[in-house]
Amino acid sequence: MSLTKTRKIGAAAALFSGALLLVGCGQATGAAPSGASNAAVQQGGGSTEDISASPCSAADYKVDLIPQPGRPGVNLLAVTNESDQTCPVSGWVELTPQDMSGSPIEGVPTENVEIPGGRTEISLEPGRTAFAGVHFELGDKNEVRAATGFRASFSDTSGDVNVNIESGEAEYLEFPIESMQVGTLQPSAQGVTF
Repeated sequence: MSLTKTRKIGAAAALFSGALLLVGCGQATGAAPSGASNAAVQQGGGSTEDISASPCSAADYKVDLIPQPGRPGVNLLAVTNESDQTCPVSGWVELTPQDMSGSPIEGVPTENVEIPGGRTEISLEPGRTAFAGVHFELGDKNEVRAATGFRASFSDTSGDVNVNIESGEAEYLEFPIESMQVGTLQPSAQGVTF
């Protein structure tokens, strides 16, 4: 094999390795619940499952907000099915920030974004988890009401549920949120944070 051909093969292998490294950098860094895979996933509008006919309510889910270390405002949202039946989920979780008294903080601009991709319909089996990225634009605590908790609700599912905040070593966290973005629910935590 000629030296030129060997260099070309080596360069191609280096480019491929670099691309794999970049893809891997998009993974969430926080610890996520163990139920990370799901039995059935369908992209976009080609679903045969009617999400609006969900047999589940918000009370069937455990919702965790996991702030990502060293990345202020970047969070992983984990939605775990705690019921004994399969629950269909898709689209975006609606998050309502709350102050220390548990009162909703009104007027926080919220945008649903297609990160890492469009709406995915997921048949979430018992014990399994779906994930989404949540980004807070943080402000000054002296100028913006700080959220210390959240309520979560789901499209086509009745009710809402308290969100558990993974605070790490802190007793509690305060989020002076000026605005927030919520990504789409996905069957894997890979690439959902932004």
